[in-house]
Amino acid sequence: MITLRQPEHCQQIIDNDGAQVIIQCMINHPAHPGVQKQGCMALRNLVARTRAYRQLILDLGAEPLIRRAMTTHADCKDEAQAALRDLECHVVLKEIWKGEGAELER
Repeated sequence: MITLRQPEHCQQIIDNDGAQVIIQCMINHPAHPGVQKQGCMALRNLVARTRAYRQLILDLGAEPLIRRAMTTHADCKDEAQAALRDLECHVVLKEIWKGEGAELER
């Protein structure tokens, strides 16, 4: 959360190879759902308000790691989809409810 909506924090993390560290943690711990989930959230937060880092993170190999986390760990699905969306990768987002088919009680 240190990077969410904090572009100056994102800049410091990028300048100090933080994205590489996140990617390496995801590579080193593929079976650990907590590492994968936090890695997806961290990568998403780095690009949520600062799109300039998008290509750097993709060039580091983030997309296949995020996709692997999404398919391997059910608990990572929402975070992985958010990361893919904000990295502008193809992702299918399912709308759970569209506000149709039922009237709201007043």
